[in-house]
Amino acid sequence: MGILGRFKDIMASNIHSVFNKDEKHPELAIEKYLNQLRSDLGQVNSESEALRMEYQRAKRAVDENLDEQEKLDRYIIKSKQAGNAANARIYEGKLERVKGDGEVLQQKLDKTKFDMDSLSQMNDKLGADISALEAKLSEIKTNGAGINYTDPMYSKINEKADYAIDKANALAELSQSGPMQDYSDVERLADKYDGNDTNSGDGMIDISGPDDE
Repeated sequence: MGILGRFKDIMASNIHSVFNKDEKHPELAIEKYLNQLRSDLGQVNSESEALRMEYQRAKRAVDENLDEQEKLDRYIIKSKQAGNAANARIYEGKLERVKGDGEVLQQKLDKTKFDMDSLSQMNDKLGADISALEAKLSEIKTNGAGINYTDPMYSKINEKADYAIDKANALAELSQSGPMQDYSDVERLADKYDGNDTNSGDGMIDISGPDDE
């Protein structure tokens, strides 16, 4: 099964399930889950590149089919203007077949675009989850190094980690309404956590909190 076959599971995943406060070494569970997420993200990137190439081929085929239809239309008109009804019927028969091929080609193009959009959503979701878990892992390791729990720095680290997790899970909440959720809805939901926060250029969600300097 390709990564697209796991679309619903990935988009509905909730990274809060990774955290078990009773675990003696929660960082091990997080690191294991992070490895899986990074592997999934690698597959998404690989399949996205393959789909981009497939989309370009499908788009060229659709464009060539449309060009052929226009050419046959011209031949039909010229044949009729010349009073050659027999030739016009030949071109009309071919045009009908070409249009049928065009419908199939368009369906393939639409399916490829649908899959590309799905992979884009998965990329954003996985990127957000990875960023959130990395923040949480950093928090745990910092605590293990002997941070004072009453230190304001600890509170800020913990707040950033929880903030990132909330943003990641916002994507999961929205995805449950359908696989082709308009990503603008995701951005609007994220705004309730970070105001005018924007995504970083690498596809990962910016996990910096509103109080970051």
